[in-house]
Amino acid sequence: MPDPRREQPRTTPANPRAARALDAAQTLFGERGYGATSMDAVAAAADISKATLYAHFNSKQTLFAAMIRRECQRCMAQMALPDDVHELELESALLRIARSFLGVLAEPRVLAIFRMVVAEAARFPDLGPIFYDSGPGTTAAGVTDYLARAHRQGMICADDPALAAYQFLGMLRGDLQLRMLVGGVDVPDIEHIAQAAVTTFLRAYTPD
Repeated sequence: MPDPRREQPRTTPANPRAARALDAAQTLFGERGYGATSMDAVAAAADISKATLYAHFNSKQTLFAAMIRRECQRCMAQMALPDDVHELELESALLRIARSFLGVLAEPRVLAIFRMVVAEAARFPDLGPIFYDSGPGTTAAGVTDYLARAHRQGMICADDPALAAYQFLGMLRGDLQLRMLVGGVDVPDIEHIAQAAVTTFLRAYTPD
């Protein structure tokens, strides 16, 4: 069986037919789940032939992985640290990161991807690494890099910037993500959560 982590789509999703296939796949996977969605159904929903679909994505796993990767990349574009983040005061930079992270986390499309990954990970073991590397792992790496630079400049005392990044993101995520995934919370007060996390983080990591 091909490894979807290594096997890339044969054409870029910028190709109109490939993009339509990914749009159709996202809708159908979300509505029916991975197991109940066939390549025939995706081709029909995308208004392309099955042969054309396989010309772009040679298996359902490859299609699913490409769809997850595209959505994660879209979210990461929203999460990308601004070019001027290193010019901001520490608190302002952390607040900007926090607001961006929480805004993406609360998006219905993002919650749908999380639910899909959790539902399908047992029978699609490669999905977890694909999702993490394309989404949460990229976010953590970006925050780690920022905190490492802040540490070198003496703004914070964080001998382990990766751990500090995970702690910061963990405070933002809290149980909010779980509650949103199971439908137990309305749109969160992002500003309050962001400010509280930044305040707590600075108390822990600001040098004496």
